[in-house]
Amino acid sequence: MKLISFESFEQILPSELIERLAFEYNVDKCNQIKLPGMLVFACLLDTILLGNDASLQDLADSYLLRTGQTVHRSSIGKRFANIPVDFFRGIFEHLYDVLFNQTNRAEKRALQIRYIDATIVTLSAMLMEVGLLVNHNTKRGALRYIKSVFSLDDNGFPKLLRQCKNKDEHSDNTALGDSIIASLLPNSLNVFDGGLTDRNRLLKIHIAGSYFITRHISQKLNVREVVYESDNDQRADDAPKKGEPTYQLLRVEDCRFGTATDKDKFENFPILAIQGRRWDKREKTWSPLVNITNLPLSEYKAKAGDYSFEEVAGIYRKRWDIETYFKFIKKNLGFSHIISRTQNGIEVMIYMTLIASLLLSWYKKAACINSGWKSVMRFFSNYVVKWTAELMETALSNQSAARKNRPLRI
Repeated sequence: MKLISFESFEQILPSELIERLAFEYNVDKCNQIKLPGMLVFACLLDTILLGNDASLQDLADSYLLRTGQTVHRSSIGKRFANIPVDFFRGIFEHLYDVLFNQTNRAEKRALQIRYIDATIVTLSAMLMEVGLLVNHNTKRGALRYIKSVFSLDDNGFPKLLRQCKNKDEHSDNTALGDSIIASLLPNSLNVFDGGLTDRNRLLKIHIAGSYFITRHISQKLNVREVVYESDNDQRADDAPKKGEPTYQLLRVEDCRFGTATDKDKFENFPILAIQGRRWDKREKTWSPLVNITNLPLSEYKAKAGDYSFEEVAGIYRKRWDIETYFKFIKKNLGFSHIISRTQNGIEVMIYMTLIASLLLSWYKKAACINSGWKSVMRFFSNYVVKWTAELMETALSNQSAARKNRPLRI
């Protein structure tokens, strides 16, 4: 393990930045003197790094421990309902940009790969009025889904693309499709599961100059040409040995979406169907995997864009990284536990979870820690205590000055 200086942390997240953003987004109005935004941020970071399901009472305890002042948990709940989300979004975006530029300074890619998926947290509809209503016939009655769409780039950096609020966002065609289209960048490669099947949304990605890889589910495909087909005699049915490939390429087809209407619309929308099979470790058998992509077929019909057909399947299989990320934030950062039951408070907690996960990823890499996330969180929470202490000292100083200048009530 390598020791990281306090100055290194200040370089990626200066305390002056937090103070400036609090002022920029008018976080600390006169009626919020006791719970200034900088203190709320510091207490939230402290509580999340505990690694348990945090509660409003945990935040109140952290506030008392750090400031020597008492605050009721209901006051914190009310603060969650109205503190500007843009304050936390600004902190996250600064941190994301700094770490992204550090990672990619010497590495320029033709395409920026990002993995997109949605995750859901469930709560009884009797306890919360926000989220997607689900009328399941369960003993608990109707439920609410807090459905959030995230992206994860190939460096492992997350972003929130959408907090789902509308009924039609139960469908991944809407939730994933519209989130991807709204955040598209030219020459991006978007990788997602088979929940997004709508051909019109896939076409919009194509028209925007971006690319996708997904799993073929139910769309009808008209085959124009068989680009590649493997020799059946070369297929191994035995389990792959250590070091041997866990994917076998079987067939590649140049296709168009089949449709009874709007045939002309999809005529200039080439689709490559890449058929193969992967070794399923759990079932101990070879399972079929069919991917579709709009990456262009190379001149000699040996690649999809700059990638071999096997590499395309490998990129899709790496999509599991975002599932692993969801598991990490739910298990270690309390993401599955809803502190606030207001829309504003939920979005605040999402951004705080993203901030904590970025900081932990940075610290694990910078400190060369090879052990699990629990160890990383324990080391980092001790490491960051000086920074949060200085942040709270500044917030308390500002709080004291604000109280002195506060007009008297008549």
